[in-house]
Amino acid sequence: MFGNISQILEMKKKADEMKSKLNSIVVSEFHQGVTIDCNGNRQILSIHIAEDLLNNKSNLETVVCEAVNKALVSAEKASASELSSMVGGLGAMASLFK
Repeated sequence: MFGNISQILEMKKKADEMKSKLNSIVVSEFHQGVTIDCNGNRQILSIHIAEDLLNNKSNLETVVCEAVNKALVSAEKASASELSSMVGGLGAMASLFK
């Protein structure tokens, strides 16, 4: 009985370590005047917008959406790569952190 609890606690510890490691991974994506910084847990850290985009709301909204999507894809790739190396190639574990 206690063996299962210790295994669960060990798995929780490993999951927390992975999440912490993914928080430390930062990717930046630039798209048509917008730069998005995102971490390995797919959290947006910052958005930088070029001045010339501020005059056209519709265009700005489109460009920001595209930039965010690019950043999230890059963060997903970075986190999958990191998780793969951390768990010895068991990439299926990456889905636990989405």
